[in-house]
Amino acid sequence: MIRLYLIRHAAGAQASNARWRRLIRSAARAFAELEEPIDLICTSANQHAKKTAEILAHALDHEDILELEELSPRGPTSKLLRALAACSGDGDGIVLVGHKRQLRELFAALGLRKSELPLRPASVLRIDVDALPRPRTCIPRFRLRPSGGGLKDAFLGLRKVG
Repeated sequence: MIRLYLIRHAAGAQASNARWRRLIRSAARAFAELEEPIDLICTSANQHAKKTAEILAHALDHEDILELEELSPRGPTSKLLRALAACSGDGDGIVLVGHKRQLRELFAALGLRKSELPLRPASVLRIDVDALPRPRTCIPRFRLRPSGGGLKDAFLGLRKVG
């Protein structure tokens, strides 16, 4: 299984303010405390996504951040999954710092409805998939909410990817 950790960055002015930076630092520290094995941190070219990825990488003591063109808001999900397959292996933990639109499309591609697992800015959602670039099943594992860093069980059962 491949562990995908989805993180939605904040938009515009929200990402520029000190409150947002404290929130993402708090969520990043809470995520680091889980000691999940992370092999790859990917971000879009958007400056707010990059800043979120940098804060997370610092908290995880992870040096490399890979900028993926396929994580752009208008990038097709199939291209994103192919790019992830090209730079990952089985059992990898991959963090994706992206945009609301792109992450919603990824949810749909994995057979999930957005209302099942709300992905608020700075929250971390773990979804396990069986294979890339063509996952057949996915298992939502948990959601880490930024306020208080509390874990919320996200397990919704095994999902067939359509």
